[in-house]
Amino acid sequence: MSDAFVVAGRSVDPATGEAAFTFRLAGDEFTERLTLDPALLAGADPARLDAALDLVHLVMGTSYYKLRAPGRVVVQRPVSKAQAAVAEAAYTHGLGEFAAVNRLPVPHEVAFDVELRDELPAAGGVGDGGALLPVGGGKDSALALVVVTPATALAVNPTDAQRDVARAAGVPLIGVRRRLDPLLGERTRAGGLNGHVPITAINSAISTLVAVLGGFDPVVFANERSADEETLTINGARVNHQYSKSHEFERVFAAAAAEVGVGYFSLTRQLSELATVAAVAALPGLRGEILSCNRSYTQAHMGGEATQRWCLRCDKCLFTFLCFAVFLTPDEAVGMFGGDPLADPALADGFRRLWATEKPFDCVGERAESAAAMAHLAGSAAWGGHAVVRALGAEAASNARVTGATVEGFLAPRGEHSVPDRYLAALQRVLAEARPPVR
Repeated sequence: MSDAFVVAGRSVDPATGEAAFTFRLAGDEFTERLTLDPALLAGADPARLDAALDLVHLVMGTSYYKLRAPGRVVVQRPVSKAQAAVAEAAYTHGLGEFAAVNRLPVPHEVAFDVELRDELPAAGGVGDGGALLPVGGGKDSALALVVVTPATALAVNPTDAQRDVARAAGVPLIGVRRRLDPLLGERTRAGGLNGHVPITAINSAISTLVAVLGGFDPVVFANERSADEETLTINGARVNHQYSKSHEFERVFAAAAAEVGVGYFSLTRQLSELATVAAVAALPGLRGEILSCNRSYTQAHMGGEATQRWCLRCDKCLFTFLCFAVFLTPDEAVGMFGGDPLADPALADGFRRLWATEKPFDCVGERAESAAAMAHLAGSAAWGGHAVVRALGAEAASNARVTGATVEGFLAPRGEHSVPDRYLAALQRVLAEARPPVR
């Protein structure tokens, strides 16, 4: 099996709460570890715990598979058909960006050597602990924390930004420690392939495991419909940075989560990024606590060695500022972000990329809504004089006219979703209080 990536053994130590997941590739053995609450392990149903651990094991492997991307995965434990479907999605479409960046064939194709086991008996909810909300610290997390009650927040390797937004919402936070095998970094520095992995798939699996252990149901993410838009197309194949946030992946993963008695859906699936921002802009006590800058989630930040703040230079910062500017005055926006990138003409190209044919490999919104947002600012007395708005306003307006995009058109929910009625009603109440665009 030297030409394959092997999803090998795994173990759990009930005394320490440490779960270990082992993989093999090209003569190397890697073991990744999760630290869980040992008190929860004692009361878990063995069959559902096993299935939840298998799900984590499968998708976690993408971080190690990518060192060589051999195109073949051997899974040594039998898994269910639903779990195998999650793995296939994660290693193929979930590694689409990785393949494109490393000039591998797109779409990325993987052959699986796996034994399918019988499905688990249909399960009801695993407990009455309320919903579990994985949080990243951004606007999406903030909205979900306001809408979904009762709830507990979850963060993998929590940072101050995640703690701050949960605290501001008055929601308790559970932290799970995830430790990559140090050999991964060594092999990457020695010339191994590197690139984006489907992190939301990994966090979804970890969240499902925590839900099984803690009696939480459902697991609620906050992924907007913009996650369905491809980042670019290569030879007709769609490459999507946000694939594991997409509705397609949500449906695949929900089937596997249901086997262990956990509901799984995205609360904001019908919403645009602008609609989410409009709702959060109306929550001044919460909006000042959010942080969506990827540069602020380095190992130094996660270790508490550096202060997290908006860099106001990366694609995600620029997109988030652009959206909030639609609903905030310049003074309010500067107070929230600590600066004004729309006043810096050197950042014009960065904003322009948000509606380019090949938009950034980052969690940014649809091209059309970025253009619509900039066009709106160009017609706004509050923002029209800012340097970047003056430079790009006409271009953005022309782009928006081609698609018929307007800010108002992005504010109404639309499209498919899997949100239960009780949460949908609560979301609609919060959306009804959303802040209108500035003029």
